[in-house]
Amino acid sequence: MPKIVELRQDRSLICNNFHGYKLSLDAIPVLRQELTVTPSKAEPNEEQYSFLHAELFSMQNLLQVDPWSRKQSYFVNNLSEIVRASYDGNNGRPEDVKIVFRGAVTKHALHEAGHRQKGDYNYTLRFISEKYCVVCDGIQSLMLFDTGDRLKAMEWKLIAECYIKGDFKSNEDRNFTICDCRLDIIQERKQISLALGHVQHVDLPSSHEVYGCTYYMYVHWAKWEQVEQEWAFKILDTLESKGSFYYCSFEPRAEFLIVCGNREIVWRSQKVTHVDQNCSDEKTQLHGDTCNGDMKDFTWSQTDDDVTVKFNINPNKDKTDYNVKYTTKTITVKCNDEILLDQELYEKIDQDLSIWTIENNFLQISLIKQTIGIGWPYLLTGEKGPKEDINGSVNNSVPMEQRPIANLEAPLEECDFPLSSVEDEIIISRFHLSTHSTTHNILLGSTPPLFTTSLRPGYPLALVTRQDVDACLWLLQYHPSKPDEWSLRHEGNLHAFGYIQASKQQKKFIDCSPDLSYVLICESHRHVFLYKSKHDNANGLRNRNGPQVTIGKQHLITLEDDGEVLGLSTADGVATILTTKGLLYLQIS
Repeated sequence: MPKIVELRQDRSLICNNFHGYKLSLDAIPVLRQELTVTPSKAEPNEEQYSFLHAELFSMQNLLQVDPWSRKQSYFVNNLSEIVRASYDGNNGRPEDVKIVFRGAVTKHALHEAGHRQKGDYNYTLRFISEKYCVVCDGIQSLMLFDTGDRLKAMEWKLIAECYIKGDFKSNEDRNFTICDCRLDIIQERKQISLALGHVQHVDLPSSHEVYGCTYYMYVHWAKWEQVEQEWAFKILDTLESKGSFYYCSFEPRAEFLIVCGNREIVWRSQKVTHVDQNCSDEKTQLHGDTCNGDMKDFTWSQTDDDVTVKFNINPNKDKTDYNVKYTTKTITVKCNDEILLDQELYEKIDQDLSIWTIENNFLQISLIKQTIGIGWPYLLTGEKGPKEDINGSVNNSVPMEQRPIANLEAPLEECDFPLSSVEDEIIISRFHLSTHSTTHNILLGSTPPLFTTSLRPGYPLALVTRQDVDACLWLLQYHPSKPDEWSLRHEGNLHAFGYIQASKQQKKFIDCSPDLSYVLICESHRHVFLYKSKHDNANGLRNRNGPQVTIGKQHLITLEDDGEVLGLSTADGVATILTTKGLLYLQIS
């Protein structure tokens, strides 16, 4: 059973006297650099119409920053050349665009896959060390490059390549993208761990619940290992989901994979076993009828404080015929000698405060949670029992408009409510390859992460979530000697940005600088919003009856006829934007 982990904010990082952003009319210098060859941008075909495909093709950042040298970024152009874009901080000017690898990407990629077609995925680049980079061509070719000293813009050398084999019966079956990539030295051998994403249409039975579509997101957990100067590639297992993947990152040594999604994520190797055992594991009887694997003879709902379980009562029975017993982790319900329910609960309860009663033709059991504020994804361990009654949860919980807000003087607005449906439950899960299990879960409710960013080279990406009006950056806490202990550490705070970004409906890319001095919101065309929270203290502005307040700066940057924004990278003092017509360098400081 996965352990539930709670996100705990560091109060020292929160600015209690921050009073928002003030629009600044100061100009932000924008340096433009023309490109002789336009960037490569893949387009979906007529069969790739799902929301997962829209995310994959439209929201992918095509400008890959070098984590070891943040002022250098790379992309692939329409000639399949790898291009380097660099900004010289000493001179305050961009360096000339340099092609670090020519043409061979196309030649090698098409050797096995045939000619490139409409619907093939975009190229993806991932830097795994100061001298290695992995490139996927968007089809089924993986290439490992020796980049040399990237500060000197040396030409890259291809040192290994492999092909993801399979029976490619259609165009979409042969396409892959790199979700994450990591280099580790295991027993004096170089090992590259890859998470390869792939969207595929699956024909499901008409009775199967498909959430409005029959498309799956597959993440293949693969290993590319050097053995006696040769590189061997192998797919170890696959994670499947019907929903979006907001975050995917390996822990050091790649024994665990951290994934955030809005639908249940399962192991392919255990999917069939789980279905076969679902009915055989349940032996509970409800009022003389054998319960099926879903246990739909009772319902349950929850609030932040308690869990309510309801049974339909037999009209010929009264309260004396029923017996309910519970401990901190188990529940037993009997009607005379018949066992209605005898299972282990998903989380611990306070047995002294829990009660049960019979009213309105229902046996109602109210279980008080020991950990208040944490939602239960399931009532029972092992993902058993019926799904949560969402309507019951809504009726039992405090309405959204009646919940307290941070600023009582400001009314709730439309952007305070999540855009996702009520059915979405965003969960961060920690998957263990050796045991094919989920060890830890973090429940985020219905609000997905805002964005991900690289704060330190070689570390997993930081995850940014909305906490009240702020945006909090979280880094994985890795304990090599204690793999069972896992959490996310509050690394930084973007003041009031959770509220700010919620009001931007046309945002395409969001990123912040490594020192958190600024954050950018890029629309697909025309507008870029810049926010500097570390501005000043409002030049001595004070509330007459209160302390000195802090106000940040907001800048609106209007792009000229630069075309669609394809990528964004950030560094201290400068941000680089890739468009269909060129490169833009924003001189922020």
